[in-house]
Amino acid sequence: MLGFLFGNLKELPKPVGKYPVGITQLDFTDKSRKKVFPFEEDNAFREIPVKIFYPAESNEGKSSTSYSSPEVLEVLNKMTFGLVSKNVTKVKTNCYENALIATSKDKYPVILFNHGYGAYAMQNTILCSDLASSGYIVVSVGHPYEASGVKYLDGRVIKMDKTTQKNLRSNTSLKSTRKVLKASSKEYYSDSQVMEIAEKRYLKDYKSLTDNVKIWVADSVFVADQLEALNEGQTESIFKNKLKLDLGIGITGHSYGGATAAQTCLNDSRFVAGINIDGGTCGDFLYKDIKTPFMLLGTHLIKNVSRTTYIYNTEDTYMAILDNTEHLGYSDALFISRQANLGNKIGKREKYEFREIVTNYHLKFFEKYLLGERGIELKYLKYDGVEFRQKLKKN
Repeated sequence: MLGFLFGNLKELPKPVGKYPVGITQLDFTDKSRKKVFPFEEDNAFREIPVKIFYPAESNEGKSSTSYSSPEVLEVLNKMTFGLVSKNVTKVKTNCYENALIATSKDKYPVILFNHGYGAYAMQNTILCSDLASSGYIVVSVGHPYEASGVKYLDGRVIKMDKTTQKNLRSNTSLKSTRKVLKASSKEYYSDSQVMEIAEKRYLKDYKSLTDNVKIWVADSVFVADQLEALNEGQTESIFKNKLKLDLGIGITGHSYGGATAAQTCLNDSRFVAGINIDGGTCGDFLYKDIKTPFMLLGTHLIKNVSRTTYIYNTEDTYMAILDNTEHLGYSDALFISRQANLGNKIGKREKYEFREIVTNYHLKFFEKYLLGERGIELKYLKYDGVEFRQKLKKN
């Protein structure tokens, strides 16, 4: 998530759905886990902040909240030598803090979102807002010490661990792997060759990241537990009896968060449909059947480094590979980092079409597999420069 310069956009694009978008933060403490990292204090419980995007009744009389916070983006500012400006926090979001939840439906389906490694909970505010405005409650999970920063409701800030920052900047093995793959990202590899690539990338070069996915999965599973408590009214909130959890939970995520989505689907049956947005196969699901409807959505690179999910999953599985896109374009950087393409970090696809493709694949996929509209055919979403594959479950 590094190496880009924010532009001067004053407001994010309007959400695509019919609902105004409410946003709120809740902080959850997992008392079953403490000292997750060796540098933490012995009695430090795992504290997980979440940003919740939801269909709102009205935005009348309210101003949209600003984007993230300077403290959260400070690490990225330093790691990119000032190229990531903290002033991006002034960008308006079309999200309205603590607005009343919409009353047109009794309950709303739930989707979890996981950010990228070194990123932040609001990195995909555009996508989360599009989903919320379309009738979903979207819970974006913050991962302390591996996010650029998290800020709790009491004002405390946890920034990315300095050793982790250093490793992320200087890991030469990752650079060498990337160099090998970059030159051939549009070439077609056989399934056996793809397995060799994935083994090198994730079991050797990315081993520490592969190991740490378990922490993010535990965070996601714990958040799901807390959502059940919210729905039952055990914790006071506006979400009592508002979460349609009987459908299961959808999950999506960008980059490392995409790998987290797949691993979470494997580990917890409450997660019934998942999307990996331009992420790898960090985790122990590399050779496993996740047994969950799943989509890989991203650049040509993931066709070669993440195809193992497509190969092994026995439920309906999809790949949508977008021409002229780059990794950061699958986040809000597509709109708020207009100069990022000095290093070709976003790609050359027209940004509004790019956003439309990512949002529409999410909407149709979750309509089919979370809402149960099984008549939907994702193959009918037609876009120039999109390589689409599907592998449907054998009856």
